[in-house]
Amino acid sequence: MIYMGDLLPSGRINFLLIILLKLFVSFANAEESKKLIAFDYAIADTLSALHQPPIAMAGLAQYRRFYRDPLLPEARELGNRFQPNLEYLAALEPDAILISPPAHLNLENKLSRIANVRPIRLLWKGQKVWESLENMTRELGDLSDNQQRAKELINDVEVALAVMAEQIKRTGEPLFVAQIIDDRHLRLYGSGSLEDMVLTRLGLENAWQGPTNDWGFSTLTISEAFQLEGRFILLNPAYSQYLTDSALPTSGLWQHWLDDLPISIEVNYWSWGGFPSALRFAEALVDALDEAGDSAPAPRR
Repeated sequence: MIYMGDLLPSGRINFLLIILLKLFVSFANAEESKKLIAFDYAIADTLSALHQPPIAMAGLAQYRRFYRDPLLPEARELGNRFQPNLEYLAALEPDAILISPPAHLNLENKLSRIANVRPIRLLWKGQKVWESLENMTRELGDLSDNQQRAKELINDVEVALAVMAEQIKRTGEPLFVAQIIDDRHLRLYGSGSLEDMVLTRLGLENAWQGPTNDWGFSTLTISEAFQLEGRFILLNPAYSQYLTDSALPTSGLWQHWLDDLPISIEVNYWSWGGFPSALRFAEALVDALDEAGDSAPAPRR
């Protein structure tokens, strides 16, 4: 049993460091690692936490744009996720190729000529995000012969979120989790998203209760965003190929809208990732709320 006690902020940090060290410990002493190829970041991220990182990944360069630390430094790049270098992939002689349906299904026949293709579902129909991530983690644990580590990973993340929930500085009102995607549109994360799952686990309320797509977000125009009332958590950088990693729109209505935003998070996770991404988002959110404290501006009206 892990004693949580009345951890001070420094205690919370030390506790999380222990968990992260367990997640990303060296694999050098592993008896024999399977040679796995991943076509999705949630799969790759979870495999790394299970001490079985993929030897190569499709779309790796794109994912690295949204990550602040070295991502899978030992993994090889296979090119575009939907147009991988099949000759190079075959030369790696993988034991299995892991895809995430419905994406990549059009590649399944070609990939199956190289190695066994294993579809790994990320979102299970009729299940909540937490349950879906549990299923994915256990499935990858079975695939990589790391069933015990899969159980430990699920427990570690659950305990870490419980610790943070006890210590978080609550704003006393629901929160919007928002991301600017271009000069005219805003993305809000709601039901079915990793962000919404983390808010719930931390005992916070998601202010966005509108309908969401299959990926757990809604897209609003700038005029619709101006009509929302409440406190915003702004994810930075924006999820857009048209904006740089270090800048948000600096002209037009967005700039005025940004003046009233109290809390901003530097994104260091993948919104459609696994439990490691959920933990990184939770930690960033808790730190942002701690820093904002009582000095945060009033919610916009």
